[in-house]
Amino acid sequence: MNQADLGVVRAVFEDLGGVQAVAREQGEGPLVSHLQRTNIQLAAIPVFVRKGLADTTVNDLLEAAQVSRRTFYKYFANKMDVLEGIYCTAVALLLARFRELQPGADMESWLRAMVGLFFDYHLSVGPIIRLMQEEALRGDSPLAVHRQQAHAEMQALLQQRLALTGKEFPTLTYQALIWAMEAASLNLLNRAAPRQEIGEAKTVLGDLLLAVLCPRTT
Repeated sequence: MNQADLGVVRAVFEDLGGVQAVAREQGEGPLVSHLQRTNIQLAAIPVFVRKGLADTTVNDLLEAAQVSRRTFYKYFANKMDVLEGIYCTAVALLLARFRELQPGADMESWLRAMVGLFFDYHLSVGPIIRLMQEEALRGDSPLAVHRQQAHAEMQALLQQRLALTGKEFPTLTYQALIWAMEAASLNLLNRAAPRQEIGEAKTVLGDLLLAVLCPRTT
């Protein structure tokens, strides 16, 4: 398993509660079911990355997770259901990190931290995020609605933080800024951009958010 895959493993494991959650596991129950679902999802990640969504089959996922067909269909309807679960976890974890940003920080620091978190998280998780982002951009994909919900929550976080400064902007303003970050992230992922270029992108997108949301007057 490469470093990018390990990023997702750590993220999902954190979502489960880490070592403490595993230590609490006793017999059959909700936690066991959660762990079984997660085992299939984690095993699926390198398969999706290696073969792509179109060429991945349920049989590939069964082999990777070392589970029976019966166990697989107990938790998932098909391969897209597995990908949707991975995407939902990734989105939930990113949003959780946004909520943890220090509310007492000045607006410039808060916005730059948000942009940095967005890029760092996407790029640390790696190729599976690229695959899921591309899929979520398709209007008929089950991932599309989760992408829209994530954007709505990011927008709400921006609005809440800006409300503390007495500022308010049209909905489309927030959407355009989120789209810009998303497009830049996807572009960097597609090109496997070097660290220096990623750092420059964070600076530029941070400048963009500040110029729009916190314009300086002279």
